[in-house]
Parts: sequence; structure tokens; C-alpha cells
Amino acid sequence: MEPELAVALPAAGAAFAAALRPRPRLALGLGALLGAGGMAAVVLSAPGAASNLLGVTLSLSAPSRSVLIVAAASLAFVVILAPQNAERSTLLRWGLAGLAGMAAIAVAPTPDISVLVLLVLVVLQATGPGRRPFVRRLRAPALAVALIGLGLLFARMPGPPSLARLGAVGLVAGLVAAIGALPYIHEFDPEEMTASSPIPWMAFVGPVFAVVVLTRARELLPSATGAFGAMLIGLGLLNIVWGCIASWRTELGAAAWRYSFIADWGLALCGFGLGVYEGQAGALLILYAILLGRLPLYLWSRQPLREKIQKDRPINLLVAAALAGSAPFAGFPARILLLRGATALYWPLALVLAATLLLWVPSSLRLGRTVGMPTGRQLLGIVIALGASAALGLYPQPFLSLAGL
Repeated sequence: MEPELAVALPAAGAAFAAALRPRPRLALGLGALLGAGGMAAVVLSAPGAASNLLGVTLSLSAPSRSVLIVAAASLAFVVILAPQNAERSTLLRWGLAGLAGMAAIAVAPTPDISVLVLLVLVVLQATGPGRRPFVRRLRAPALAVALIGLGLLFARMPGPPSLARLGAVGLVAGLVAAIGALPYIHEFDPEEMTASSPIPWMAFVGPVFAVVVLTRARELLPSATGAFGAMLIGLGLLNIVWGCIASWRTELGAAAWRYSFIADWGLALCGFGLGVYEGQAGALLILYAILLGRLPLYLWSRQPLREKIQKDRPINLLVAAALAGSAPFAGFPARILLLRGATALYWPLALVLAATLLLWVPSSLRLGRTVGMPTGRQLLGIVIALGASAALGLYPQPFLSLAGL
């Protein structure tokens, strides 16, 4: 199928879901139908095949296609087993708008258009309902757009090698600002609706955007590959340490979840910075684990967090094990791949990375308690999330093959 449909159908689904808000069942059914059509277009598209139906050459790379498929599966999962007090049609509306934007970012012919699409998503989210003022919600993502724009400008400017390095600085800084990692952590209100909070940038839009930016950056900056990778690894290690310790020590449970996303992104940045097969594969597995595991578990923890319910039952310990990257869950092969890649590149780096992996244990035990005593739909969702993580951990190769690895 043509990549244009991967953008148009989810966008139409989000528009119909918004127009039919007074009739939530109809909005849910029509939006789901159009969203499923858009994802069918992604699944049936051939990676790298170009389409020119609109007079602009569009194509979808294998890594971007794989992350889009996993993001769509995550959205379907969360909508079907929606958390308590969450309206399915609202979740679907925001999710389809995000998917349409992510597909547009992935199929765009140039990184400039991808950045413009990101800017549209930033404005759409900032104009939606939320507890924070418009300007404060716009500030950090808009900074990301500006930094990436500067990076692209320096990358294309003829001149000495230092210009390419400045381009690398701009692209790395812009990417980190877009996902809300250190040192550009987004302002967070734990009582704010998830769709209008920084979480979608970290856990939903961010994975696709990161894959697109990093793929294009290596093409634009062949002479600054070393500096580019070194910055990603340095920022990755910083975010691992900061995210794990802050997730463990912060007072608010919702903030602890936010910091745990930052720690996972630290691992992913390290993997992408290594520049070897094992690093890329490990980073993609981390992104899959965020979409299929950490994001749904965070959503299902919000109600127990409000009710201040914390337990240490077997299900809580299993959630903690999955979040910590223990075997047989998805984080385990990802960490093994990252350690192999670091060893192949520079073995002292592998020692540093291995030491940081221990930091996940206390924060994950804390987060496991925050899902409370799940029952009914919440319990089913957690069991399915754990099963998906275990499947990804035991059989990672089919998922990596989807990304062309």
C-alpha cells in the first residue's frame, strides 16, 4: 500500500473522533476503523519503496516502519483495555492524531519536513486542554524544533569540519529536548491528563522521531559520526544515572515513572551512539519495551497512585522485574546486546554501562508497588503487557527482522 494512506487514514480517524465527541461509541468505532486502515497501510508497505502520488516522493524505512507498527499495537492495547476513568474515544482521538503525525515524520522526504510536522504536533498538543498554560507547554518542544533546525543548517553549510560538529551538537541537543531527557527535562504536572503531559513525547511520539532523526543525521554528517556517537553515549549515561536515582528518590509516584522513562531513553541513546549492530538492535528493543511495556503500565498505575495504594504481591514483583530488565523480559536481551556492542567498541565503556544497570533495581521495585492490587481489566492488561515483554525478551529476532536488522 501507499505510505500516504498511513498518514491520511489515522488523521481522518482522529478528526472524526473529535467531531463525534457527543457520540463516543460512534466516535470510537469510526476512529478505530480508520486507524486500523492506516496501520494496515504501514504493515503492507514495502520498506524503502517510494511513492509519488502527491507529487512528493515518500518512503518508509524499515526501522521507522517497525516502530510505527509497535506504537499502533500499543495504542490498540491501551484503548481496548483502557485504564479506570479513561474514556476510550478520547484516548483513541489523541492516539490517532499522534500516529498520523508519526507516520508523516517517518515518510517525509527530508528532515526539514519531519521537523515541521513535529512543530504541528507540538502546537496541537499545546492548544489542547491541560493544567499548564499554553506557553509553558510549548516551551520545551519548541526549543527542540529550533535546535534541530540549527543543526540541519550547520550540517548543510559548506566550510570547515567544525561546522559539521556544530550540526551534530544541534541535532543531538534537539533530539534530547524533543523527548524531554536531561538536560532539557520538560515541566511535568502529575495531575495532568497524560495526552497533554510530556509523557507522549517520551513514550509514544519520541521513538519514531528518534529513529528518523538519527537515521538522517548519519547521512548528513558522515565526517562527524564519531562526535555524534560520543555525545549520544555521554548523554545516555547521564540520563541513566539521573533517571534511575531520581525515580528511586523522588517523593511523587507519577514523577518516579517519568524519571524511569528518562532512564530507559538513556539506554537507547547509548545504543544508538555505539554505531554497531548490537547497539542499534539493543536500542530498538528498548524502544519497543517502552511502547509495549512501560507506557501501558504507567497508564494503569495512575489510579492506584491517586488512591495511594502500594502493594508487594507477586504481580507487583513481576512488574518490577520487567521494568528492571530482568530475564526473560524485553529489557534483558536489550542490555546484553548493548554490553556486547560496548565491549566491541571500547571495553571500559562496557564496564561503566554494566555498573549503571544495577541502578534500575531499587527504582523498579518502587514502581512495581504503584500498580496496587490490579483487578479486572487492569489485571488483564498488566498480564498481557508482561506476556508481550516476555515474548519480546525470549524471541527478539522477529521484531529486529521487522526493522531490517
